[in-house]
Amino acid sequence: MERQSVRVWFVGAGRLRLRAGLMAILREHGFECAAVGPEPCDVLPRHGFMYHEYPLRRSASPLADRRARRRLVELFREYRPHIVHAVNTKPSLLVPVAAREAGVPIVVRTITGLGAVFSAGPPVGWALRSAYRVLFRRTARATAWTVFQNPDDREYFLRHGMAAEARSSVILSSGIDVEAFRARANGAAAVRRIRESWGLQGRFVVLMIARLLRSKGVVDFMEAARIVRRKKPDAAFVLVGNPVTEGPDAVPVQHVRCCPDVLWVGPRDDIPDVLAACDVFVLPSYFREGVPRVLLEAAAMERPIVTTDSPGCREVVVDGRNGLLVPPRAPQRLAEAILRLHGDPARRSMGRFGSELVRRKFHLRTVAAQYMTLYCGLLRDAGLAVPEPLRERRRPAA
Repeated sequence: MERQSVRVWFVGAGRLRLRAGLMAILREHGFECAAVGPEPCDVLPRHGFMYHEYPLRRSASPLADRRARRRLVELFREYRPHIVHAVNTKPSLLVPVAAREAGVPIVVRTITGLGAVFSAGPPVGWALRSAYRVLFRRTARATAWTVFQNPDDREYFLRHGMAAEARSSVILSSGIDVEAFRARANGAAAVRRIRESWGLQGRFVVLMIARLLRSKGVVDFMEAARIVRRKKPDAAFVLVGNPVTEGPDAVPVQHVRCCPDVLWVGPRDDIPDVLAACDVFVLPSYFREGVPRVLLEAAAMERPIVTTDSPGCREVVVDGRNGLLVPPRAPQRLAEAILRLHGDPARRSMGRFGSELVRRKFHLRTVAAQYMTLYCGLLRDAGLAVPEPLRERRRPAA
């Protein structure tokens, strides 16, 4: 009997272009990949992957959710994927129900952090968390396997009955192709141009890359900048990232622009060069990240890191080896850590250790191998064929 290819579909809430590397590795090993997202995406079709849009809204909207679910059911019935893999919070709630209705044999969901719902304070945060816990419990029954990007998130889901211990595991991060990311950097000339454009030649540059959200630590970054610059006037603080215009977590653009100690330069698409232009990278997030990709990118570029000792962030930093961990919501401690690295000759060795750590634990091929092992085990459980190159793989214990 002719062996058919295994069709794996990724369904997300945005930025599915970042899955292109993983999908390419899966294709190398006999999987046929496609993706569904809420926004236009020309990157995946350029790499030879089918891409569909569906009307997902991030905000709570039962009517919009029904429309999105109906579109998913239509797509799944038409193309008959063997595995549907949901990423991000909203798809992890919608996809299991749609896949069950369409007769998809295997549903995998990756919890890429607990995000805004689980970072919000009372009373709205409490109400939302309660509702989401109920929804996650319901959809767990229609999910073959749940993947978490850090152990804290898995423990939270298990404690609240939102996932089954025997059908869940941790795969650290979404992975990063270290060599490809570093290859995008344009060398010393690009670094010099960036520093000149910022007017920061010869300065000690502290960089943060994040959307303008309080829970990402933007306000803490500004306060730490004020503290540090009172003691070290040569320190320069640069903030890169998109503005956020709605919600109580948003930091107003005017507030950032008026900060005398921080230079906000907006979003950038030359992130490898921007990282190479800094001396220390900072992410004081308490957003309940999965594993922040930007920390992996900073480590890949051999930059020492200061971040919070919080789920997802702490996975990337070995305190004192490739950076420093500080408590969340503690700008004074953040400032002290930055001052500790100011002028420290160990920064260079910290950066090298971080790059080695990312290659060892978070490389895209390492992450892809773990997902392929998981898929193979689930395919066998469902009585389905496994791609020829992967027949010997066994799913790891939960």
